[in-house]
Amino acid sequence: MDRMTRAMIQIECQQLLNRATQLMDNNQWHDLVDLYTEDGVLFRPSDPNNAVHGKQAILQSFLSRPPKTTCHALLNSVIDIQSEDLVVITSRVWLVSGPASEGGAVNSEGPLLVGGFVDTLVNQDGNWLIKQRKGSLELKHA
Repeated sequence: MDRMTRAMIQIECQQLLNRATQLMDNNQWHDLVDLYTEDGVLFRPSDPNNAVHGKQAILQSFLSRPPKTTCHALLNSVIDIQSEDLVVITSRVWLVSGPASEGGAVNSEGPLLVGGFVDTLVNQDGNWLIKQRKGSLELKHA
């Protein structure tokens, strides 16, 4: 694979994760789930041993969350290109949350959480999608 192809894959995959992060913080669950494959799998950081299988189940998982304001910072992403159609990205994530808001700043009331995501992305019909997202939590500051 040439350098230009590798660079384009890296940019497209990082943009996919950036978009997923923004959609998550904006509570745009339907748009977020559109970034998953039909048979996508999610391991939520708060429940890393239980997989949620399929787009509809992932959507229901997000819709069942209590309303809150979140800010996820995705950091230090390492992009491992397995092939032109398969990429694994390991990232750190920093999360601050607070009560639901109609706009404007809110006081954070949840703990500061630091964890990670291991995302397996696949290229289907020219579009990068999340095949599997495995979350974890390592640090919690109350």
